[in-house]
Amino acid sequence: MKRTDRISALVLLAVSTYFFIDSDKFSPLSRLFPRVVLVILAGLAILMFILSFRTKKDGAAFDSAAFRHVPSLTALAFMVAWGVLIPVIGFLVTSLIFFPAITVYLDRTAPRRKKLGRIALAAAFTVVFYFFFTKVLYVPFPEGLLL
Repeated sequence: MKRTDRISALVLLAVSTYFFIDSDKFSPLSRLFPRVVLVILAGLAILMFILSFRTKKDGAAFDSAAFRHVPSLTALAFMVAWGVLIPVIGFLVTSLIFFPAITVYLDRTAPRRKKLGRIALAAAFTVVFYFFFTKVLYVPFPEGLLL
């Protein structure tokens, strides 16, 4: 696993370096955001490469026999249903239904009070995200029958 981490880190570093150099074709303001993202990606790749040399003391980091694919596949089904229903119901309503639902599903063992807080946080984040993009950045979102 350490070898694949090193190879992945080097590939990420090479890709981010290539696109950083290639971003010279953009205007100075247009290349700002991609370059920031690429520097962060390169920094994380370097960190991953460095951490791949550390030895693990407490045994296996991942027990594949204990891993269950059901939560991942259910989350994927949630996301596919969200994507399918966006044109029908609208982005805001669909997101207000699905993001809290997937949050609760993926953290089923949390106490009720934490679940309510996470539901409120997911809903608040969705509303803030929606209004920031529609009212500040003037990015139109898909509108369905409800909104």
